Formats: sequence, C-alpha cells, structure tokens
Amino acid sequence: MVIAGILIKLFPPTSINSVYGYRTKRSMSDQRLWNEANNYSASLMILSGLVIAAFGLLLKSNLIILQLILLLAACVITFMLTEKRLKNMMCNQGGDRSGRS
Repeated sequence: MVIAGILIKLFPPTSINSVYGYRTKRSMSDQRLWNEANNYSASLMILSGLVIAAFGLLLKSNLIILQLILLLAACVITFMLTEKRLKNMMCNQGGDRSGRS
C-alpha cells in the first residue's frame, strides 16, 4: 500500500480515466473530485501501509492471515474515508442535497 500511495503521489493521474487512479462513480464525476480523491486516498494508503508494516514488525510472527485482514481493513477504511470526503465536498458545493451516497 505504501508503494501504491507513493506512486500515485509521484505520478498522479491528471485526467479522469478508467485505468489508473482512485476510480469510483463519485470520483469520476468531476475533475476536482478526481484530483482530491487521488491525492487523499494516496495519503491514506501510505499511512495505512506504514501502520500495517509496524504491526507486522511488532508481532514478529508469520501470521499472514492477520496481515491480510489488516490489509483488507485498510482498503475498506481508505475507501470509506475517501468517499466521505468527496461527499462532503459535493454537499459543500451543493452537488448532493439528498444526503444519500
């Protein structure tokens, strides 16, 4: 996750595309949201990757299952926090007044 986050920070997708970047319906709806989603999710990936690596070093065990569970949790949390941020940006702009995701 750290490497993926760093790559997106170093080489951010400049335009909305279906190949590279944080791709959800919400992030791909607007260039401003696209840019924010890629920047924010990359930061979260770097942070969560470092946290998972620290847990791996602290546990000093071969609990691959636990590390996979932590990785999956980090992906879900990254997705949820990024979508929440985009939704808040849309609400502040007046783009999503229904309150639904």
